[in-house]
Amino acid sequence: MMSNKYLWWSALAVIALLVVGVGCSRAMARGKTPIMSLFAFNYSPYYLADVRVDGQFLGGLDGYTNGGSGMGPRAPRGKGPDSVQVRWIEANRYDLATNRYLSEGHRVPREALVPLKTPYPPNPATLLLHFYADGHVEAELLDKGVNKWDVRRMPVPKEHKDHDQY
Repeated sequence: MMSNKYLWWSALAVIALLVVGVGCSRAMARGKTPIMSLFAFNYSPYYLADVRVDGQFLGGLDGYTNGGSGMGPRAPRGKGPDSVQVRWIEANRYDLATNRYLSEGHRVPREALVPLKTPYPPNPATLLLHFYADGHVEAELLDKGVNKWDVRRMPVPKEHKDHDQY
């Protein structure tokens, strides 16, 4: 016959396994949020080099236009508010009169903790940044299917050589 001590430890082990199993299944049911793409518009006259969002590399942004896109962070959980850490180097200024960058040796490291605009869309697919001439940055999440080109906030100046492309 089994001792009471053995039965007590066996019951405790079964309960512990059940608690761990329920916890793991709940965590797995939540799943991971999707990875978003990164994109940015630059409304300033400066070339923005080495742009990083929460450590993810976006690349460089041409003056008055934009840069490429990259893999971004995971979409936030819940309703917010959330923010992203943005770092970049403000570099040479784009001169509209000559349509070229001026080599002034201008390289100023910048960073900002940028709040994400709420409410969040139901299926966020893109983290879009807006860099302004006064140095501030805004961030928003775009829902799956939203064309990022439709949410550009300021036009490319008509004097810019690439004006017709935007």
